Amino acid sequence: MATERTRRIFISDIHLSSEQAYRPENSQPLSWFLPERDGDRLLNFLDKSIIQKSADIKDVVLLGDIFNSWVWPADQAPPGYDRIFESNPLVLQKLLEIMASGINLFFVHGNHDFDLSSDKVQAAVPGIQPVTCYRSGLIFAEHGHQYDIYNKPDYFCDPAFGRPIGYFITRLMTSAGQVQFNLLDLPGVIDDILEAALTSQTIFASIIEALAERAGMTGDDVVLLPGDNRISINQLKDRYQKLGEVYNLSELISDLYERRYLHGPADRLCQQHDYHVVVFGHTHNALIDKDFFLVKDRIYANTGCFCKDNAYCVEIDKSMVSGQPIVVRLNKVKSNGELEEVRTERIDGAGSESRNRKKKQAPKPKPPQRR
Repeated sequence: MATERTRRIFISDIHLSSEQAYRPENSQPLSWFLPERDGDRLLNFLDKSIIQKSADIKDVVLLGDIFNSWVWPADQAPPGYDRIFESNPLVLQKLLEIMASGINLFFVHGNHDFDLSSDKVQAAVPGIQPVTCYRSGLIFAEHGHQYDIYNKPDYFCDPAFGRPIGYFITRLMTSAGQVQFNLLDLPGVIDDILEAALTSQTIFASIIEALAERAGMTGDDVVLLPGDNRISINQLKDRYQKLGEVYNLSELISDLYERRYLHGPADRLCQQHDYHVVVFGHTHNALIDKDFFLVKDRIYANTGCFCKDNAYCVEIDKSMVSGQPIVVRLNKVKSNGELEEVRTERIDGAGSESRNRKKKQAPKPKPPQRR
């Protein structure tokens, strides 16, 4: 009798980029993923901890920001996804081997690859399953940028492409020489952040203006975009000025700090949709906890990332047999690809659908509305 496949592996935030980003001429790398530091660890992990252990693994979920199309100077058109795929053939080959071993492979968009079409990712990795989020009974997983003002798709300000202000923040900061940049650094780099309170200019337009100044750009200078498109700094200020009609300063500040861990959105998903396990990526902060504040019988885990000195993954062991526990592990990925358990939490007696609950669908991300 075949062994039941009960394990699900979640990884995110690899940030694969192009060969040109890995090894640019006469400058620092334009990539958060560095092949010399991260490449062997990733390939060893995909081989030793997934392909060679495939007998009991049901699903592998690529939970967003697997590819990175954002980190690029404003005065250069960024590489397309075809070039990124061509620059990482060994990783794509391992993904094919994962599916050949009988594992389901899912792809969930993140903010750094939000515009990667299903057709294009399926052409690069035939058999992969693009999904808006991952659901399995009491388990829910998505990237997490949907709960981030700066990084969720924004069709209010950019109806044609949905690029959020975070895309242009990243492009401008790269031009300013800060490739490794966290939005929590914003208050420390914007000299005129209070200008919004003194003029008709909103805080969002002030962010664009200040970062452009740090990059040595004027209002007439342009950011080069894919497809031979371009937009000036003044046009960007006008575009994202409108965000001030949707969010106020207190929401801006609270969002900066809530996005660091995303506990709040995880709690709300459990409360509103009766999930018991929520997995996010996006923050690059690996964690696992249980029963946060007033939400009981819930586990929240974050996959961290694969583009720092330490890499992590989340593992969920869940049998289809009713009454069996759900076991959630946060694992550190060692340089040889093997897993080191960091922490484990469990929900006893959950099984697959043992609670005869009314199933609800998680809401799809919506563009912000005017107040």
